[in-house]
Amino acid sequence: MRVLHVLHNSLPLLCGYSLRSAAILREQQRLAIHPTVVTSERQPRADGKTPESIDGITYFRTPPAETFPFPVLRERAIMRGLERRIHEVIGLTRPDLIHAHSPVLVGLPALRAARDHGLPFVYEVRDLWENASVDRGKFGPHSPFYQLARRVETDVLRGADAVVTICEALRRELEPRVLNKSRVSVVENGVDVQQFSLGSHHTGRAADASATGGVMAYVGTFQPYEGLDVLVRALPAIIAARPDVQLLIVGAAAGDNHDVENGLRALIGALGVERHVTFTGRLPHADVAGIYARADVVVYPRLLTRTTALTTPLKPLEAMAMGCAVVGSDVPAMTEIVRHNQTGLTFPAGQPEALASVCLALLANPERRRALAQQARAWVVQERQWGRLVEKYAAIYAPLVEATSFPDALSA
Repeated sequence: MRVLHVLHNSLPLLCGYSLRSAAILREQQRLAIHPTVVTSERQPRADGKTPESIDGITYFRTPPAETFPFPVLRERAIMRGLERRIHEVIGLTRPDLIHAHSPVLVGLPALRAARDHGLPFVYEVRDLWENASVDRGKFGPHSPFYQLARRVETDVLRGADAVVTICEALRRELEPRVLNKSRVSVVENGVDVQQFSLGSHHTGRAADASATGGVMAYVGTFQPYEGLDVLVRALPAIIAARPDVQLLIVGAAAGDNHDVENGLRALIGALGVERHVTFTGRLPHADVAGIYARADVVVYPRLLTRTTALTTPLKPLEAMAMGCAVVGSDVPAMTEIVRHNQTGLTFPAGQPEALASVCLALLANPERRRALAQQARAWVVQERQWGRLVEKYAAIYAPLVEATSFPDALSA
């Protein structure tokens, strides 16, 4: 089976979106599903002229579209350019199915191209573009732009032959918009438990953090909704009890917007906690395991927003696979992964005092950290290995391709 994946961006860019995509493509190859990729013009440094080969998979890039300074016109140009590129690649690769991954700026042109060529179409929703745009300040939740984006997203959902999403919170949001619940499936975020395994990495993690200050870590992108300011504001109370504690902040801003990092650095200076915080910048994915190996507690302090309520992050799964004690805020999608007193501990989102209390309790109790880490690792191995998760796609694809290959079956 030949599947054309249409992506917003991909490797070599490192982010949760590209890492999920890479895992899907890798595991589909193992299952004898033959993937090819088209990325949108938002792929960094892509001129669209020459295909790339990454891990044996061909990536076709889309050249930049004509730029417009106005909303709607700008997005329309982006989608038209991508649709043209998809048509070209369909002609070159002759896929059996089109699998587009959100946002809707990818989904709509992929749907149109699939219909023009009579191909089955799967739409995977990892986040809702209208909600992400509100969270990033592009438009308001009651604006005409929001209503338009939501309507277009719903049209793509209803036009798809199958809809895939990444968690139960998003499934509940999408089902009323799709109308036919049976067309919605969940393929959760996963992790490579061999790559992220504590036994395969040197560890500097303290055997008993109560004898030292302890090491805390955040690993991920710098977005306003990640709540990194809450983590920094929790530090003075933690330092008061543990004067040698260290916080590692691993990652960088998405794109060229450094406002979040600049704001964090200013806040750290204002609170006088500079010697307790280290920014590592963006690290190669293979090097991130070394950070988890050093950390006594890994923190994901997400704020409650339209995006975080519905979207599960990928990074906590890596930390769990590495045998880390994980703390996460209690936003709905996060609690599908960080289950209080089972796979980690949670705290009320946006409350630095509560976060400090939870972190101090873990830093002072190595037995509890160890028990939570073991439970988290066991759950990830059982429920969130990429190989098992990606097998679900074969069951989604097969009936769609069969129905297209044998159209008489539709009228039988």
